[in-house]
Amino acid sequence: MSAYKQKNSHFSAQQRLAEQRRERKKIKNRLIFVLLLFAANLFLLLFLRSPFFAVNYISITGLDKLSREDIYLAGGIREGLNIWKINPPELRRRIQQLPRVETAEVERVLPAALHIQILEKYPLLLIPFHGYYLEIAADGMIIGIRDSFTGDLPLASGLFWGKMDVGTNIPDRARGEIIETFLAVFSRIPALPVAEINVSDPQQIIVYTREGMEVWLGSSRELEKKLEVLMHLYSHLSALENGSSEGYLDLRAAEAPVFRPFKK
Repeated sequence: MSAYKQKNSHFSAQQRLAEQRRERKKIKNRLIFVLLLFAANLFLLLFLRSPFFAVNYISITGLDKLSREDIYLAGGIREGLNIWKINPPELRRRIQQLPRVETAEVERVLPAALHIQILEKYPLLLIPFHGYYLEIAADGMIIGIRDSFTGDLPLASGLFWGKMDVGTNIPDRARGEIIETFLAVFSRIPALPVAEINVSDPQQIIVYTREGMEVWLGSSRELEKKLEVLMHLYSHLSALENGSSEGYLDLRAAEAPVFRPFKK
């Protein structure tokens, strides 16, 4: 073998050896990087699960009828729970499943606080039911039960009861829809002077005012318009002397109301 070939062969061997060393170094560096990344992730995971992120303060605002315990049970939360285990959208969804909750807002405040803001529904109407009174909210949902009647809310009578549970709507839909129309008007006109709504005959709805006036509304057609006329006429009839508001007000045709006082 010539000296030139020997020299090239020796150079090629050195080159291959250098490449092998570089490849081993790359593998080593990659392995070190993977180990460091694993260690960093492990450290981060342990840190996130540490007592540093254990919830030690839960602020709940907007409660009236509901209690903190109601919110805790619905949301599955408690002090000491790791804040990263709390999913605000999921927690909000769980709380809003409570019949008395209108809306809920949930905010994590790092490192260890939770803020919950509640907007409760309030009852607009009561339904007598087996000696109790069911509270009905603006959306027609049954949100609670009362033991007694205090006269602060109108009553709805004439319903076919069926199965009525808190968290459900009135099962008698033919009459329930009429009640829900009243609820929509009550939300807009809270001063409407209605003490009782009788829907036993959906074609002849009757309401009674607080002073005893009996109002014939006929069917639910143009019901909101009829109630607006009632609101307008009521203030005039109530202002009259000698109990002139005690009688029958026929509003079956909203554009042609007729009042007939009770005979003495």
